[in-house]
Amino acid sequence: MPHPAGISDAPADRRKIRISPTGKAGARTALVRTALGCVMALAAMATVPQTVASAGDGALRIGVTHIPPPPGPSDIRLYTPEGFDVLLARKIAAALDRPLELVEVDANEDDALAAGAVDVVLARRGDNDAQPEKTRIIRSGFRSAATVAMRTDTTIHGWDDLAGRTVCISRGNAEGVRLAEAYHANIRLTEAPARGLVQVRTGGCDAAIHDEVLLRSLFGETGWQKFSATLPPLEETELVALLATDQPRLSDEAVSTLARTVTSPNWPGLGRKWAENVAFEVYLDQDAPDCH
Repeated sequence: MPHPAGISDAPADRRKIRISPTGKAGARTALVRTALGCVMALAAMATVPQTVASAGDGALRIGVTHIPPPPGPSDIRLYTPEGFDVLLARKIAAALDRPLELVEVDANEDDALAAGAVDVVLARRGDNDAQPEKTRIIRSGFRSAATVAMRTDTTIHGWDDLAGRTVCISRGNAEGVRLAEAYHANIRLTEAPARGLVQVRTGGCDAAIHDEVLLRSLFGETGWQKFSATLPPLEETELVALLATDQPRLSDEAVSTLARTVTSPNWPGLGRKWAENVAFEVYLDQDAPDCH
C-alpha cells in the first residue's frame, strides 16, 4: 500500500563503526558491554511471552495502532518499541488471566469497538478530542506532548524549519507522522526508536519525533549531550483504554480489574527504563562490533 507523499520506507541505517582507539582497557570494557548486551538480547528473545493468541472465545482482543513485527530469522535481538500500548495490553491480559490477541486498528478505533472487532482499544487521545458515543474512557496517567531529538549543531530552530528536512518516525507513532506532515517534513519510517535515533546521530535524519517525557529521560543518558537539541513540545496526549459501554465479553468484575491495571503502571520508572534500553540499542547499532 503506497504511503502519502513525503513518506519513505527506507530502513534505518545499521552502521557498524569500529570502537575508537581509547586504549586496551577502554576497548576491553566496550567489548564486554557489547557481549553482555548480546547475551541479554538472546535471553530476552527466548523468554518473550507470546503476544498474539489464536483467535478464540477466550482470547482478549485488544486494539493497538501498531503491532511490532516479530524478529526475523537473521535478527539477533529485539528493539524497544515506540510506546507502551503493547506492554499495557500484556499487563491487562495477564491481570484478567486471558490469552491476548492483538488487533491492529487505524484512527477509527471507535468503529472497531462498535463493530465488536475488539474488546478494548489502547490509543492516544488529547483533552479536546470528542468523547465517542457509547464508549467508556479509562485514563492511564501516561501523558506527553511530542518533540524532537536533534544534533546540537542543527540549523533547525523552530517547527517550521522542519519543512523539507528528513525526519525519522517510528511506525505506530501516528501523532509524530501527523506533526511531520503538518510541517512539510520528509518522513522516514523506522521499525523502532533506536533505528531512527541512530540516523539522527550519524546525519541520516535531521530529527526524530518522540514523546517529550521519554526524550527528556534519554537526554540524561551518557553520550547524549551532543544529540539533545529539541523544540518546544506540542499537543499533549494521554494513553487511554477505550471500551464499549455495552461490552458483552467483559463482566463488570473484569472491567474493574482492567481499570485498575490500566491506571496502576509506574510510568516514571517505565520511562527511565525505556530511555536506558533505547540508549543501549543505539550504542549497539552505531558503535559496537557485530554480535553475530
